[in-house]
Amino acid sequence: MTTIFTVSVDSVEGSTLRGKVHIVNSDVPYVPEESAFPLALLVDAWWRLDNGHLDNRDAEASGGERYPCTEEQGKAITADMRLKDEFAHLYELIHGKEVRVDRNGYLLADDGWTVLEPRRKAEEVYRLSGGSRPGYSVFTTGDADALEQRAAEIVTSYGLSPYANVPLLSEIAALRNEPWDPEEPDGPMEMCDYGEYEPLRYRSFADRPYAPIAVTVSDAGYLEHMVAGMRWKTAMAGVVR
Repeated sequence: MTTIFTVSVDSVEGSTLRGKVHIVNSDVPYVPEESAFPLALLVDAWWRLDNGHLDNRDAEASGGERYPCTEEQGKAITADMRLKDEFAHLYELIHGKEVRVDRNGYLLADDGWTVLEPRRKAEEVYRLSGGSRPGYSVFTTGDADALEQRAAEIVTSYGLSPYANVPLLSEIAALRNEPWDPEEPDGPMEMCDYGEYEPLRYRSFADRPYAPIAVTVSDAGYLEHMVAGMRWKTAMAGVVR
């Protein structure tokens, strides 16, 4: 999936996480303000750790990913999480769930072989996303309403601070080889215009815009897998798939 943001964690204290959401995709120049977004980030980090996609071997250059544990340690962390079953459910709300079917699309029991009675096709029971592993499984859609409701229950506070590293209007004028009157008031450009200037796409990670965030959750267990210093790339935007 296309990377939309890079997320870095500055601190985790009790039920509150502070960090930054870095703008790395000029087609998405704004950080979502809905509470479903930070919840989706927590779920994304959980899934990446649980599947061995985030560890201490990844390069840190150019905004690369990092986590202060090995792949095995990361999996152990998620395995011991008090709310691990809740995270599995939240993941399905975002991405949908995998449903076992036979080659004709009929629902199967947990053994993967027995057709459930009464015989019903998955499309008769679930709203499907169109994704599948032919002859093995299909995927349902996520549930936006349920995700929004859970976000309202879990995320008790979510705040975005003003964007940092936003290019100044005078910088944009220089990029466009346009004259700039020093008497004119200068200030940050509009983020909605960020993708229009090709040179900005190639800024170093350290120079790219970011928004500081602060997230407080109803139970510190939702932050068990989060640690200061971690950083990862995400395709999450707080919407279901």
